[in-house]
Amino acid sequence: MGDDAVGIHVVRRLKEKLGSRTDLEFKELSVGGLRLIEEMLGYDQVLIIDSIESKGKKTGQIREFSPDQFKETEQTVAPHITNFATALELYKRLEPSEIPSTIRIFTIDIEPKLTFTEEMSEPVRDAATELVEQITREVQRDPTHSK
Repeated sequence: MGDDAVGIHVVRRLKEKLGSRTDLEFKELSVGGLRLIEEMLGYDQVLIIDSIESKGKKTGQIREFSPDQFKETEQTVAPHITNFATALELYKRLEPSEIPSTIRIFTIDIEPKLTFTEEMSEPVRDAATELVEQITREVQRDPTHSK
């Protein structure tokens, strides 16, 4: 809801712009850990788009991460609480040929809000538009984007 739904909003806009391309697939997910990695298996390239609550960062700031930047968050103590980094490492061992060769993670900084709304704030809405345009340009320039 609100700014927290920016990832789904961006995916929907990308689907509107690029949905006619048969080499692309769009998924709206609200999952993490093992389930997120399972959704990525078998694809060559994956873009993940999500909101992130960050203290000291500008609301609406777009950032890009690689999976390696989450390596320090790996957990080995609690398998029932498996985060993205831990799940990715597990699947790299179990099904290495199914892991995408490219995983890019885009985030848009949001402020934590305790009110429920369907509307995004102006800085987050503007960042979503900018990210949609950026990804659209990249996909149109690079013919290697595929399922």
